[in-house]
Amino acid sequence: MRRTKTLASLVTAATVAMVGFGATAANAVSGDTIATFTVTGSAGLAITVPASTVALTSTAAAGGVATSAGSLGDVQVTDGRGALLATWVTTVTSTDFVTGAGATANTKVTPANITYNPGLVGAATVTGNGTFVPGTAGAIGAGRIAGSMTLATGVNTAQWNPTLAFTLATDQVAGTYTGTVTHSAV
Repeated sequence: MRRTKTLASLVTAATVAMVGFGATAANAVSGDTIATFTVTGSAGLAITVPASTVALTSTAAAGGVATSAGSLGDVQVTDGRGALLATWVTTVTSTDFVTGAGATANTKVTPANITYNPGLVGAATVTGNGTFVPGTAGAIGAGRIAGSMTLATGVNTAQWNPTLAFTLATDQVAGTYTGTVTHSAV
């Protein structure tokens, strides 16, 4: 009988131990770890313009109102800020274009007589998402919008090839005219 009691005690102990295995929900523990990572943007907006002197078309002194025009070369704005809602605007300004000392009206072409044309929407190359809107053609004057990006997210770029046209006076002096065209993005 003693063997039966010992065997019964062993079976009871094993059963209690097995019940402990089945009761894990009451004894379960867990722990949460919050993990993060960072996506960084670059330094911000960057603008690339033709790096050297651009030779536009030549025109003959005609003794009447004449226009000289030419392509300025590719202008590109890169927005590396990685913003959720990114927008930027590029403006263009110009100095007088002068020959010689540029001291008289017929030896210079003022920004009011310089037309900037950024081109059409389809002529721009855009990467990333967003809507690039080129400015309208018109006199540079005190400055005009060359193009803008709206509704962009993340990194984006836009590149266009504007043209300049100069309205010359009837007594414009012959010579090589030099001026500086500046694009700025904010």
